[in-house]
This record gives sequence, C-alpha cells and structure tokens, in this order.
Amino acid sequence: MTIRQCRAGAAGLAVTLMAGVAAGPAVASGFQLKEQGAEGLGNAYAGASAKAYDPSTAFFNPAGMTRLSGTHVGASGAYIMPSARFSGGATSAFGTPIAGGSGGDAAVDAFIPSVYGVTELTDDLRLGLAINVPFGLSTEYDAGWVGRYQALDSYLESISLMPSLAYRITDGLSVAAGPVFQYTSVRLTTAINNLGLLPHDGLQKLTGQDLGFGFNVAALYEFNDTTRIGINYRSRVHHTFDGKSEYANVHPVLAARGGLVDSDAEAELTTPDTLSVGAYHEVSPEWAIMGEVAWTNWSLFDELAVDAEVGADSRTVENWHDTVFASIGALWRPNEHWTFRAGVAYDMSPIPDEHRTARIPGEDRYWLAGGVSYNFEDWLTVDVGYTHIFVNESSIDETTSQGRLVGEYENGIDIVSLGGTLRF
Repeated sequence: MTIRQCRAGAAGLAVTLMAGVAAGPAVASGFQLKEQGAEGLGNAYAGASAKAYDPSTAFFNPAGMTRLSGTHVGASGAYIMPSARFSGGATSAFGTPIAGGSGGDAAVDAFIPSVYGVTELTDDLRLGLAINVPFGLSTEYDAGWVGRYQALDSYLESISLMPSLAYRITDGLSVAAGPVFQYTSVRLTTAINNLGLLPHDGLQKLTGQDLGFGFNVAALYEFNDTTRIGINYRSRVHHTFDGKSEYANVHPVLAARGGLVDSDAEAELTTPDTLSVGAYHEVSPEWAIMGEVAWTNWSLFDELAVDAEVGADSRTVENWHDTVFASIGALWRPNEHWTFRAGVAYDMSPIPDEHRTARIPGEDRYWLAGGVSYNFEDWLTVDVGYTHIFVNESSIDETTSQGRLVGEYENGIDIVSLGGTLRF
C-alpha cells in the first residue's frame, strides 16, 4: 500500500502528552488545524506571526521569543464542535440504488491540546519548545449509510514536537530556526459490498504510522515598540512507514476475484509546508490592530494511491490546490488586567468540486472570533477564546469501484478554547 500526499494527513514526550486526542474534522483548510492557542483564537489568529505575547509564539513565530524575558510556560486546549450532515443518494457499480441512511452527523467533537515553553538563555538568545497537533481529521458515519462504500471512518493525527532557538541580531531584527519532529498515524475504513452473497457488508481497514522530520525558520522585525511584522516558514514533512491493509467478513468468492486479502503495507505521506506573514500595530496604549496571511502548499496532495503488497490496488485522483488563509483582528486593553479581542478570517478550501470525497467534504470557511484575557499581576494570564466558523454547503459526486455517491453537505463548526501562561 502506498498513500501519497494522503488526506490521512514526536516521539516519547509528545505522544505521552497527546495520546488519545481525536483531531475532529479539520478546522482549517484540508486537514490542517490552526487551533494552537486560546489567545490567538480570539483574534482568528490575526497577527499570530507578529504578536509574540506568550510562549505560543514558539509555534507561530519562534523569532518572537526574544520579546519574552525570563521563563514562560503555557498550555491550552481547544474543544471543537463540528457538524457535517449529508443528504442525497448512492448507486452501486451496476447502477442500482444503495439502501441506507444519511450517515448522521459525520463530524466528531474533539479536544486539541497544545503545550509551549520559552526560556531566556542570554539577553539576546532564547530557547523554546512547541508540542501540538498541527494536522488532524476524524469523520465517522453510521454503519448503514448510503455512502458506506465510499467511506466509513477516516482518522488522521500528526503530533509535532518543535524545539527552536531565537537570536536578536539587532534592536529590531530577530531570527529563529529549529527542527520539527512529527509523528503521524492514519486509519481509513470502507464497507465492502458483498452483492447479496452475504446478508451483511464486509470491511476494509487501512492503517499506518511513522515519525517524520522537517524544519522551521522565522524572523521578526520591530520598527519600534508598537509596530512589528513577522514571517514564519514551516517545511513539509514526508513520512514513509509500514502499514496494513486488512479485510473482514468479505465473501470468499469476492475476496478471491478482487484480491481483497490481508497484506502488509508500505505507505508514504507528506504534510504540506506553510508560509505565514503577520503584522501588529498599537494604535494607542489601549488599542491594537493586527493581520495575518498564510499560504499552504496543498498542491502536494495530488493522489490517494493504495498499492497492496498482495492483492488489490486502487487510485483516487485528488488534485488539491494551494490555499490562502487571511485574517484581521483588534484588541482593547482597558487596564493592566483585562484584554478583549475580536477577529474575522477567510479560509480557502483546497478541494476542487469535482474531487470532493466523503472523507473530507470541505468547502470555503469564514471565521467570526472573540476572546478575553485576564492578567493576574506578573505571574499568570488566563485566556478564553470562541470562534464560529461558517462553512459553505458542499456538493459531492464521488465515483469509486463500488459505486457513486451524489448529494450535498451542510457544515458548521464551533470552537471554545481555554489556556494559561505562567511566568517565572
């Protein structure tokens, strides 16, 4: 089995911290997850590459760590409540209607944690660490839904550990770099039509996991104390791992004719590189405005290919395109304790209409966000953020070797995030 640029998308410490996390339907384009900090969520992540308020900058732009003195430790959790409901019908490979329901709400609620740390080594040098889940996906349909021969369950999770060093070159310019360790696992299940030879469907399950490596580079330029811009590049991460293709309850005649047999598997997976640029400006001591533009190289995902070592192969053309995420936001700080923030964003879908599938029925998204922070003197800040994401209705016309699925999805997402930062 080979899964190239798969939709299905580090070691030790990250796995321990993130174990059991179901990533939910992707809350940014494709299967990317932007929910990496409660403070940023309240601004729809506007200015995330430039603000450098807290240790989450170790992920969004590690060059911003030079703005933090002493030691900062932060953690946040985002609870994602998505909805994806299908309406339509399906036919078999022979053109006969498929009986079944609509699949229920295919979207799965999920909790996404993140952990960050920054410490001051010298006046101009900082060490940071980011542990989070930058890519994830989980959709689950009812077992008897009409599209079960296209998809049942789809699961992807990438856990990232990113240490980095930041150095202030001049009073205005800081740079940073570091490796990325990314552990990714994938599981895809699909019903097999037994064509009436058995009173129930069979099942196919594809699984795989691997630890891949990449890098991150960043820069921050401060024009003065109130205005700065930042740029961050996070590389693609390529995975090559052993996996399995397994079948259950398939009629022996169909299994023999179609090569539907258990097999060891070899898989390839590449998560895309991203480039983000952010700006931050304080209009007054109480007010600030900010913006962000991010490019994601989703054109890497051109094909879902399954080449079993023994048995049946398959190919699904994806032909995704690159995307842009753009957001603007503002904050109001009425006193030294309270900060209120808001933001809006546009998040482009990478999925062409003609290649939309039941595993990721995504469309363009529009964010409306708000949040609040409370600062307990100089040692603790607590952040709360909320976002509602309006998702365009998406049409689907997916044909596989087992039949055709035609219909529409109604989608929507709500996110609540809580986080805190300790300063020493």
